[in-house]
Amino acid sequence: MARTINFQSISWFWDLYNRNLLDLEPPYQRRSVWNQDYKDYFIDTVLNGYPAPAIFIYQEITPEGTSKVSVVDGKQRLSTLFEFAKNEFPVYEKATIQRFQDKYFKDLDVEDKQNFWKYQFAIEYLPSSDEKIIGDIFNRINRNVVKLTPQELRHAKFNGIFINTAEDLTTWMFNYLDEKKNFPLIDSRTKKQMKDVEMVAQLLLFLEEGARSYNQDYLDKAFSDRDSDWETKDEIEAEFRHTVEDIKKILDLSENLSKTRLKNQADFYSLFGAIAELNRENSLNITGDISQRIYDFLQIVEDKKTRNKSSDALDNYEKKALLYYNAVKSSFTDSGPRKIRIEIMKSLIKGDLNREKP
Repeated sequence: MARTINFQSISWFWDLYNRNLLDLEPPYQRRSVWNQDYKDYFIDTVLNGYPAPAIFIYQEITPEGTSKVSVVDGKQRLSTLFEFAKNEFPVYEKATIQRFQDKYFKDLDVEDKQNFWKYQFAIEYLPSSDEKIIGDIFNRINRNVVKLTPQELRHAKFNGIFINTAEDLTTWMFNYLDEKKNFPLIDSRTKKQMKDVEMVAQLLLFLEEGARSYNQDYLDKAFSDRDSDWETKDEIEAEFRHTVEDIKKILDLSENLSKTRLKNQADFYSLFGAIAELNRENSLNITGDISQRIYDFLQIVEDKKTRNKSSDALDNYEKKALLYYNAVKSSFTDSGPRKIRIEIMKSLIKGDLNREKP
């Protein structure tokens, strides 16, 4: 199939759009809509003059000589540009070029407006008018695009204090605990998706805000709010390092503890939270039997026989183990289950929770 490639400006698309000669809703287009963060980031890209991916179109010429363009891939980019040009939203407050921050398109200088209209995309013209073929091309384009995780998008969007600290501490923590053989457990694919950085960011936010649940929108806001100014950075970073150092001290007391479910992210979060809170309460005392207490308890947590017992047949220790297990299995990232697990882990570390002797 022959392909034609050239360049077209935003003004070219805008002219077609205003003359109703641009179809942004052909039947093969997805109905997805960018959220405001995506729109803000893309407008910032254009205002900086940075390159953007090619736009794929099919151009139909009517017998009367009218040219109509259907957008095969690029709808969200063009829709965002048109919304911005119609003053439906301003440049976001964290834009990389300060003079653009919080400005609507109408407020830009004449030269900046002209540069916006002159911004060019590489354009791929698809030659076939067969809707089935165009639909197949569209699916292939989008199937070959690797969907970035929210944390990968944050890595691309932010370059300030919080994200750099989170990434630096991620490298430090995994190197510091390296002899424990991938503790906490993050597989190579997940690391490539920067889920390890997201986990560390949540631990930093725990130190600052306490146990709570974090959806992706909240995390986006947390990164944004701390991008240029993070007042508690030094204090939180020092506490993070101290907490990880205490975790290593506990792990070093036993060869087996790092091989338990404690390497899972939910359980590691519980241990981290418990140690941090005990340090704040000045009640952390790392004795030689801490590791064994945690190990024995986690064995009961994993014991299917215990989980199958009736509640009347469970002693208090087993009830706590079952409560911990359920707090991991049901919405383990919600604030309630996180607080439950941390409190149980604190009781274990302090020696307040012990197996009843027969």
